[in-house]
Amino acid sequence: MIKPYKFIACLLIIFLTLFTTTNSQAAVRPFVELFEQIFKFFGKRADDVPLPDAGKKLEDLKGFGKSDEIIQTTETSKNFTNEIANFKINKVIELKNSSNDNLLEMHGVKNADKIADVVDLSEIDISDFFEDKAAINTFRVFIWSGRVFRTSNSFNKPDTNRIVTECRDNREVFYFTALLEKKKKWLLLSGNIKNTSRDNADLKKQNLYVLTDIDEYIIFSTQTPKNKKFPLHYFIISKEGKFYHFNNVYGTESPEYIIANAKKKIDETKFTCLKL
Repeated sequence: MIKPYKFIACLLIIFLTLFTTTNSQAAVRPFVELFEQIFKFFGKRADDVPLPDAGKKLEDLKGFGKSDEIIQTTETSKNFTNEIANFKINKVIELKNSSNDNLLEMHGVKNADKIADVVDLSEIDISDFFEDKAAINTFRVFIWSGRVFRTSNSFNKPDTNRIVTECRDNREVFYFTALLEKKKKWLLLSGNIKNTSRDNADLKKQNLYVLTDIDEYIIFSTQTPKNKKFPLHYFIISKEGKFYHFNNVYGTESPEYIIANAKKKIDETKFTCLKL
């Protein structure tokens, strides 16, 4: 036979655990109600305590944290959806209508005017536009054509010298802007929205580095943080509009693996890009 004081002691331990792990009154309230019922039977034999009802209360408590998680997830998804809608309404028009100079300046590109109309690379010092002592410089394609954007039906309807595209994976959305008019072309990260608050902050606007530029796909990366050897993000966009994103969390992976396995990654990915 279960001693009443042992039963209540067990419940007290559970209650204290709940109290220290949540600040939600709504979550703790069912337990308080259960305690009230327990004390009504205090002094009775344990066999007389209506355990089915108590068990029901305890069963109800099993999901107390789940409701909070559902609410939080719903709120996060709602905010995610709202941010995407806000970007499309307020930012895409700006990306499409700003002058090249203003757009490049908006993305932190300096001295772009020096190479805007360059015809011969010997006229400029390309090293001025490379990262200082960064390993990614070895892989960069400075003058690229953007054939994926030019020839693909996924992006070239109608023909344009500026393309804004939305690319998604299972956790976040990226907005890329390609400026294709001049000999020196630019690929820019114009927006980043994450679908979870547990991730790091959204990536800032920046000039991106093209690493491979062929008919089938384009491979590019973000810039390299000062305390890392390589960029933290690599991307692939294929002519079919498929999208692959590699999060190089520690900044230790060179793009060699991505470049060597690009076709396989594109064939396997379920994520896509959409021209806006």
